[in-house]
Amino acid sequence: MGGNIFKDFASPIKRERIRPTLSAYISHLGVIFPKKAEVFKNFEPVGSVGKKDMSGDLDLAIDFSHFFDGEDFNKKELKEYSVEYDEWLALYKKTKGRARTATDNMCKWKAFLKLIAHPIISEGMVHVANNKTTNGNLFTMFPQYDKLGQTSESVQIDWMVGNLSWLRFAYHSAETGSLKGLHRTQLLVAMFSAKGYTFLHSKGVKEKGANSYVVTTPEQALDLISNLYGKVDETEIYKYTDLHSYLQRSATAEDYSKVIETYKRILMVSKAEVPLNLRDDVSENT
Repeated sequence: MGGNIFKDFASPIKRERIRPTLSAYISHLGVIFPKKAEVFKNFEPVGSVGKKDMSGDLDLAIDFSHFFDGEDFNKKELKEYSVEYDEWLALYKKTKGRARTATDNMCKWKAFLKLIAHPIISEGMVHVANNKTTNGNLFTMFPQYDKLGQTSESVQIDWMVGNLSWLRFAYHSAETGSLKGLHRTQLLVAMFSAKGYTFLHSKGVKEKGANSYVVTTPEQALDLISNLYGKVDETEIYKYTDLHSYLQRSATAEDYSKVIETYKRILMVSKAEVPLNLRDDVSENT
């Protein structure tokens, strides 16, 4: 999800190494946060993890609700993450003061994730790109493991913190061949963008420039797409080829052209290949 942030140090990981690596990673986080060890057992691989022989990085989703047993960011439990409440409060207020469109809750989570990165970094085995931390993402690097133990290679492991049902939807990957999960998801991004909405992988969909979300569940996303482009079936939104076929069939020629133009720009920024069926300049809805 976060791209190759540790490109000079992290390596792709073989499928057979994923399970021992994640087991070691989760256990290690439990050592760093012994009173919160159970939290990290709720990580769930999303995207293409384990679906191909090699994965560029590992995306782990976890629901907000797992981090605190009581009220979010309460003093007692923050301390169990080696975070002082006053320190968190100060960073939250600073983050909120700089925010343009982030909600109050998003600022609170960003402050929390940036601060729990400190004990992780201090321990030394897990590297964190804390300058990249967001309100729903933490980007880390950890040694790869195989059945014999630790290897000489490392892998990027990204946290996705949010509503788990939405995260599963946003990071879904069922592509084959040269296509990746991002080809489907970025087409969704383009479809919403062309109609004045912003799609956020970790949160949902909101109107551009707004703070509140109009979509936070897969069901709501389905309804909004149907309202924007025409009735869509749930089976049509989980693979690029199905989603593109739906768009080509249902959208007006003008809307289709606008979406594809936006989509190609997004892929260029992402440094991803344009799908074969779009490599000729497509300007008409056929």
